[in-house]
Amino acid sequence: MGIDAKLVFELRKRTGLPMMKCKQALQEADGDLELAADNLRKAGVKASEKVSERELKEGLVFVYTEGNAACAMSLLCQTDFVAKSEEVLEFGQTLVKDLFANAPMDQGTGDDLESYALADGTTLKDQWDQFALKMGENIKVGSFARFVPENGVATVYTHHNGRIAAVVEFEGDSLGGNDGITGLGNDLGMQISFHKDVRSLDESGIDEAWLAKEREIFAAQVENMPEDKREMIAAGKLKKRLQDVVLLRMPFIKNDKVTVEQHVAAVAKDLGLSAKVKRFARIGAGA
Repeated sequence: MGIDAKLVFELRKRTGLPMMKCKQALQEADGDLELAADNLRKAGVKASEKVSERELKEGLVFVYTEGNAACAMSLLCQTDFVAKSEEVLEFGQTLVKDLFANAPMDQGTGDDLESYALADGTTLKDQWDQFALKMGENIKVGSFARFVPENGVATVYTHHNGRIAAVVEFEGDSLGGNDGITGLGNDLGMQISFHKDVRSLDESGIDEAWLAKEREIFAAQVENMPEDKREMIAAGKLKKRLQDVVLLRMPFIKNDKVTVEQHVAAVAKDLGLSAKVKRFARIGAGA
């Protein structure tokens, strides 16, 4: 049957799918717009399920700042080609702004956002299914962080490969718009981007189960050493390991003679400010 072009345009507007796919859906639904839209949605779910087992190794990060606040999000894909497509770039830029304004939590993953409602009334899951139908591969939010300081400023760093971002929140008065703090945030963001294993700001944020496992590993490594030195050597190994995963304990990336904590204190002192790192997030897209 002949299909009115206006119906095709309307279905395309609703779904974002190619004109030919919309026309085909309308033909199969005998021109019933609502039925065609429902059928395409079902087809999207099936397409998403079909490719769901494929690993999401590629992707990009998207960032947005406003005032003293910042948001970063990773969008994961299966191929670099799709990750850099116009549709994904536009979707990512729109979504990170939406999350900045409306995210239900400060930090989370794509699993936390499946039912997240977008401005057009669809959910993120609907959008992911639609991408699967349109492009033949899965697209999903990896992780996100949205920091809106009550007293301080959040900075965001994006690595040159476009696949890693780091959001750092500083606590203190008169920090917004300070070039020194912005530069400090950029340096710490760079540091965080290079340390995929970074787990917490300080020791208090380390998971006890993880810590117990590390102690067990180091105890096993020193079993054949002199008994009176085992405890000291194991403690030294743990201390070195913590420098890999605790941000404030890490040697500063631009001067390994001082720790990150010492560098932050020195910069704040030079600026005549009271500034401390309150929290951070590393957002990676397959990196």
